[in-house]
Amino acid sequence: MGREDILKRFLLIFIFVILGKCFYLQVIKYPELYQLSVKNCIRVIETGIPRGLIYDRNGRILAKDAPSANLVFVPYDLKNPEKVAEILSNIIEIDREYLIRKFNGNYKNPFDRIVLKRNLTSIEISLIEENSSNLPGVFIQEDIRRVYPFGKKMAHLLGYLGEISKFQLEKLKEKGYKMGDVIGQDGIEKYYDEFLRGIPGGIQVEVDALGHQRRVLGRKEGQPGNDIYLTIDATIQEIAYEELGDKKGCVCIMDPRNGEILALVSNPVFDPENILPYLDERKHPEKPFFNRVIKGQYPPGSIFKIITEIAALETGTIKEFDRIECSGFIEVADRVFHCWKEEGHGWVDINLALPFSCNIFFGTVGMKLGVSKLIEYAKKFELGKPTGIDLPGEASGYIPQPREADPLNLSIGQGPITTTPIQLLSLIATVANGGNIWQPFILKKIISPKGETIKENTPYLKKTIYIDFETLDILKKGLKNVVEFGTGVRAKVEGLEIAGKTGTAQRASSETELPTHGAFVCYAPFDNPKIAIIVYLDYGSSPQAAEIAGKILKRIFIPEILEEENETETSISQI
Repeated sequence: MGREDILKRFLLIFIFVILGKCFYLQVIKYPELYQLSVKNCIRVIETGIPRGLIYDRNGRILAKDAPSANLVFVPYDLKNPEKVAEILSNIIEIDREYLIRKFNGNYKNPFDRIVLKRNLTSIEISLIEENSSNLPGVFIQEDIRRVYPFGKKMAHLLGYLGEISKFQLEKLKEKGYKMGDVIGQDGIEKYYDEFLRGIPGGIQVEVDALGHQRRVLGRKEGQPGNDIYLTIDATIQEIAYEELGDKKGCVCIMDPRNGEILALVSNPVFDPENILPYLDERKHPEKPFFNRVIKGQYPPGSIFKIITEIAALETGTIKEFDRIECSGFIEVADRVFHCWKEEGHGWVDINLALPFSCNIFFGTVGMKLGVSKLIEYAKKFELGKPTGIDLPGEASGYIPQPREADPLNLSIGQGPITTTPIQLLSLIATVANGGNIWQPFILKKIISPKGETIKENTPYLKKTIYIDFETLDILKKGLKNVVEFGTGVRAKVEGLEIAGKTGTAQRASSETELPTHGAFVCYAPFDNPKIAIIVYLDYGSSPQAAEIAGKILKRIFIPEILEEENETETSISQI
């Protein structure tokens, strides 16, 4: 074979290789390469995911969207991360090391816009725009921010929004969530995120080789999510927040007739529109994101005496007028058990023991009942078990095994037993309505953007506990006397009959030098209960808790009572 033939064959092979490569690139790889070229010059920029409105029971807006601006960057267009980080950290308040970590992150899609800072101020926007020529790959992007008109007053109830984490994305990516999305991180915003979340809008833009935006090619409007109506009464919520004040603890208010939550407040609190300052635990060791109503697990203290009394009367362990002497202490084996009143209460029956919260009386009754029976009745009322309220992260509390507790301590709500404030609220509500355990709930209904009802909550009766009428009558009379002349007298409101129970619990042995927990549960009006309240203070006394509850009830009911009296007087004058 001559040189000429070899050259011809070589040229033919070379041509076939070139043609094959062209076929591969222009036919087989065409869709992929076309998309890459489009992405390189035409990009779709999301302008935020609109969310539905959140309303209270009376139609007052609790959460809504508002326009905002974010600082973002495109990894592909960022040529000199260190220089850009230096410039940015000098012109706006953002840490240089944080920027470098962000810039050098491992991103699957180099054309994605990664958020550096949300909700830029007008001054920050001006500074960035002035330096835009030195910030290739960095942009200001329109977005949506969440606005909470009631601010901190609704923080633990509504929750807040935050960027989705890698852990959350693993669970939610199949539902259409992606990196960079802002989702509900707590409260109603988290629990009903899928309903509130809308369809993102965006703009299609043309960019140059440096990634700078040249022109807008089109816009797609986002579609808002569903609107949510809650059982919450914003006025009652404000009252509860104001009366709790700066005390560490919580307040929750429920309708005992159906389980609707009317107010839920926990303190310390945070600003749901600006959570960053609260993330530093060194500055906020008091855990401002901790919702004490549903996550706090505390000893119930003397509120547990409601359980002890029901168990004792229902089993016939005591009768209404059986008396026990309280001298201030009793000796059991080698142990001395004290009453809170050092000099004792003297001879008392159940009608005085509950209002005066006599430890000796209930301790003696508890020993007669035994640990197993006390635990049985605690479980009947679903203490130590999540209530099922529609909020994320509800704790269960703990009801001990019989071998773990002694009847003296358990009968007065001390020892290894813990409950959540929402469980104690459910307990007093069950007493108020005669034995019905309603599941607490906050969502009233969900309405689509078209006005269609997607979901509507109706009260759910979990169970009914049979309590003998005589037992209930004795208990309710005692609870009313707690407020009339007993340990809860500071809750007394002129013109309103209130039934309640105080609870003072010792803190853990490692915290014996610290103040006690103070709690108060109640319902009103006595003859026709419409409101049930729990006030639980991390550091405080039960009289303080009772006083807070009284002030709340006065602000809720006294205007109503005065209005009814005025209507009656008007009717009489017309006769």
